[in-house]
Amino acid sequence: MTKEELLTEFNDGILRGAQAKLANLLEISTPTVSEWVAGKKKPSVENIKKMVKIFNKSEKELKSIWWEENLEFSRSIRVTPLTDKNTISLPILADVPAGLPEFSEADVETFWDIPRWVFPGADFVVKCNGDSLEPKLHLGDYCVIRKTEEPIHGRAMVVKTEHGICMKVINKLTDGHIQLCSTNPKYKPFIPEELVIIGLIIGSWSRQDKENWLGLTE
Repeated sequence: MTKEELLTEFNDGILRGAQAKLANLLEISTPTVSEWVAGKKKPSVENIKKMVKIFNKSEKELKSIWWEENLEFSRSIRVTPLTDKNTISLPILADVPAGLPEFSEADVETFWDIPRWVFPGADFVVKCNGDSLEPKLHLGDYCVIRKTEEPIHGRAMVVKTEHGICMKVINKLTDGHIQLCSTNPKYKPFIPEELVIIGLIIGSWSRQDKENWLGLTE
């Protein structure tokens, strides 16, 4: 909404005389209101608060109109410094090591420092090693893992079977068996003969995101 539209709405659909009417209610001069409309001056916070009742608009709305603030942008941001106390350094593994849930320094591609609240309880990051969880996760995407040995029904987890390591959705059957499911329809659910739960997938980002992120650090 523009200043003129605001004044027209306020003055029963007529722009003419609206500035004088507003000036009278605010107990200021009409030329002062004219300067506000022309953008030469801005109303004080005190006058903005008075206009809340006059126009039946919020203080935020009126500031955006009279101060010509674009609400898409902010004059300031609240910064939280990243320190050792509120960040965690997660190892990003070059691939899914055969030795998971344990891995060695040789498996670490790099480290990613993130605020602790982003992925609470995160232990490490691995690349998605297949297309079993498409369309949500794609081959090469990065998955944030929280270590656990407990299979969690309905959740995507990293597991180790007699066939190797994979990422599957856990399905606890009524007979006590664990069925491993895919979100990709080309793979059928199966019950592994051997099963080790490595961790829960608690977050991810795409391989394209990672390439952009690396570009920012060069």
